Amino acid sequence: MRTNLLLGIALALGTGGMLVPDTAPAQSARAARAQIEGSMVLTGTVGIATDGSVDGFTLDHEDKVDADIRDLVKRTVAQWRFEPVLRDGKAVRAKSPVSLRLAAERADEQSMNVVLKSASFEEYDPKATDTVTFLRMNPPAYPQALFDARGAGVVNLLLRVARDGTVADVVAEQVNMHVVGSERQLKSLRALMERNALLAARKWTFRPPTTGSDVEEDHWTVRVPVQYSIEGSSARYGQWQAFIPGPKSRAPWLSEGEGEKDATDTLIAGGVYKVGGEDKGPRLLTPLG
Repeated sequence: MRTNLLLGIALALGTGGMLVPDTAPAQSARAARAQIEGSMVLTGTVGIATDGSVDGFTLDHEDKVDADIRDLVKRTVAQWRFEPVLRDGKAVRAKSPVSLRLAAERADEQSMNVVLKSASFEEYDPKATDTVTFLRMNPPAYPQALFDARGAGVVNLLLRVARDGTVADVVAEQVNMHVVGSERQLKSLRALMERNALLAARKWTFRPPTTGSDVEEDHWTVRVPVQYSIEGSSARYGQWQAFIPGPKSRAPWLSEGEGEKDATDTLIAGGVYKVGGEDKGPRLLTPLG
């Protein structure tokens, strides 16, 4: 890969994204670096032919994406195969939004391994009537301590929405960090981000579904990613950043295995995504990797 691509990944993995101070022992710094991978989330639209093959792919904001990465993504998506999309029992051509997360790990001093780590085909539609949408979802406060540490990451929340649209219960499913530090530092930042996200979420209100198969449910579970970023997600599009997944928690109102999803790291922050039942979007048959 070209030098500028390697440099971009190195910046994501290097000391610029670390909380470990310069005075930390060398072994602590090495341990911190070992925790992370480079990460990049890209979005686009994929066309699906009647036989499930890919019939066109458009990558959003191509001008912000390195040419090597752009070519890798296009070559990979072109080889995908989907379960044919049916309408009234007949296979039809279709289009779907897609969100992709690329991961980069250092192979040696001169090269990186880049793989497509996860993909999802969900898109939040605030006008949808067959699922839960938000009425008021004020973002959490950005604590001064988190700002001072240049802390950044995403808190994936699971919410149980009552029939009147209020939040009956909420848990932080996972906190993924975009900075790296010692275990103690990361634990502290995760707790800070989680606490403020939960405080904000308890005041949110939602619009329950008025059409579709879920109308009569006594509650609905949704997933909402909350992003903490000093620069903002639009400024990071097409750039590598550090990624450290946090431990996962299960919502106490969900049964074992219910609501588990592999591609939560691709969901766009601020959207409301239904948990349980059939997944929205097409079913990809091709393994990622």
